Amino acid sequence: MAVPIWKDYSCNLGAYASRYFRIRVGSTTIYQGKAVRPSSSGNLYVRINDICADYMAKKPGGGAQAFPITFTVQQSSNGSSWTSVESVAFNDDWSYQSGFDPSVSGMTFPITGYADIRQHIYQTRYASGSVTAYAYYGATTRSITLSLNTATGNTDLIRSLVHAGAGYVDFDCNANATYSGKKLTAVTIGSQTYRITTKCPEYLLYYKNPFGGYDHLVLEGKCRAVRSGSRATFVADYDNAYQQREEWTFQNEVTERWRLTTGFLSDDESERMPYLLDSPDVYLVALSAPTTFIPVTIATDSYEIKKYTAADGMVYYQFEVVKSQKEYRK
Repeated sequence: MAVPIWKDYSCNLGAYASRYFRIRVGSTTIYQGKAVRPSSSGNLYVRINDICADYMAKKPGGGAQAFPITFTVQQSSNGSSWTSVESVAFNDDWSYQSGFDPSVSGMTFPITGYADIRQHIYQTRYASGSVTAYAYYGATTRSITLSLNTATGNTDLIRSLVHAGAGYVDFDCNANATYSGKKLTAVTIGSQTYRITTKCPEYLLYYKNPFGGYDHLVLEGKCRAVRSGSRATFVADYDNAYQQREEWTFQNEVTERWRLTTGFLSDDESERMPYLLDSPDVYLVALSAPTTFIPVTIATDSYEIKKYTAADGMVYYQFEVVKSQKEYRK
């Protein structure tokens, strides 16, 4: 079982006062430094999980990397001749759950399990070969073979899917919207069933969950887009005989943000909301243009994990996301 990256992991370099050490992935050195023992005697230890986490968070071109990733720690007395100390495999698991193994328990934990007929359902998973999806059209069930690692859609999200797991599959709801004259009502991939929402939502979010996989949330509540900006201006020498302006704008900085509302959630669904709200990798999709993915940042810093009570009624969440790149006009 691979080590979760959240868990502190130290390597023993031996009974030395100081030592050069490096960390390698295959034949590539990702980090090199020198460690000094804090005590006067004993063995020298270096903690490596934070170093490895920085490397794992990067998405190389093409996303050619899958978890777990094996890191080899080497030590040296002079920085030129190296001896291997140990190799350790890390999973991109930030769940802080001891004993969780994504290769056994999976990487898919959506908040609601709803899907929209216009979207793609992407699922990261530990698997080999093809995966069978079961599409339901009322009382009719249709088996559809999904090829591993052959998704379509936005390049950035596909790179993230490749980077996140040992494999990924893609179910295109729109391409399978009808069968024998009946409408798609649900689809099962592995142990997860996604029900097609009967509402007409404006937006959904794809996000990286704490277990290293990617899920989505269809936003069934009221949502709206907001643009805000700031202007940088200067005052020019002014002659009203030929100039119309004295104050000029030389740059506008525009920020796009969205105020989003979920549908009503059960207690179990509410407890999974931090999977999204704490996520470092989120994409917004307007379902009127379902192939356009907008990288966003969760802007809401504080939230309450709500629970249902008879007096309050069902719970829902409101939060803001901000486009991860500002726009400028000069």
